[in-house]
Amino acid sequence: MKAGKAAERRQRILSYLERTPVGSTAELCEKLQVSAMTIHRDFQVMAAQGLITIVRGGAVRNHGTAALYGLQVRQMSMPLEKRRIARTCAGLVQEGMTVYLDCGSTMELIARELRSRRGITVLTASLDGAQMLSGADGPCLIMVPGVYQAAIRGFSGQMTTDFMERFQVDLAFLGANALDISCGLTSPDYTDAETKRRLIRQARRVVVAADHTKLGCQCFERIACLSELDVLVTDTDVAPELLSSLRQELKEVICC
Repeated sequence: MKAGKAAERRQRILSYLERTPVGSTAELCEKLQVSAMTIHRDFQVMAAQGLITIVRGGAVRNHGTAALYGLQVRQMSMPLEKRRIARTCAGLVQEGMTVYLDCGSTMELIARELRSRRGITVLTASLDGAQMLSGADGPCLIMVPGVYQAAIRGFSGQMTTDFMERFQVDLAFLGANALDISCGLTSPDYTDAETKRRLIRQARRVVVAADHTKLGCQCFERIACLSELDVLVTDTDVAPELLSSLRQELKEVICC
């Protein structure tokens, strides 16, 4: 119960910080009827997740193009939409295929959907994706090495790309921090961006799995323009004008 109350309180703090450039600890204490020590503990947790920056007397919400939220936060965002996206992505996988799964909350859900699938090979740099598949009787699992990054709970970098150059995969499922008409697929982390760029070259078909909150957004470094991607799988809450523009630029857009 206490954990649930803390999560609810932190969500209210985030909502407050969306409306207020610099959030005051004193004002939050009054609004939420808790002590300054409680707010400070919440700030510490949220700062560790990449959501906020603590400043004198309060905190500010991180919104920059280089902001990368922790995986636990991303797992809590759009859970129903991500499950639908994961099921749709898994439906693209046919027997005999070799598949690459990126790191991220949606990728973990795709891994769950593939647990019972036989006759496929799954390569992943995701710690959570590999753990999801490790006890399954279905797919052949290949763990992709690299330098561990806590924010994505997975591996990336030169070792990852060198390893992947040995393989040609049928489908590469990529997560997205941001996808935009003008900038294409972008990332807040340059190592992640370079890893994804190299992975795109190793795939016959590139599928981006992204809920609608990631669309129309831009991050720090470009991974690929839209013409380099094959399929976008998203949910049905995409703004109609944006959806129309994406369908003009991408080879295929699937809303589920």
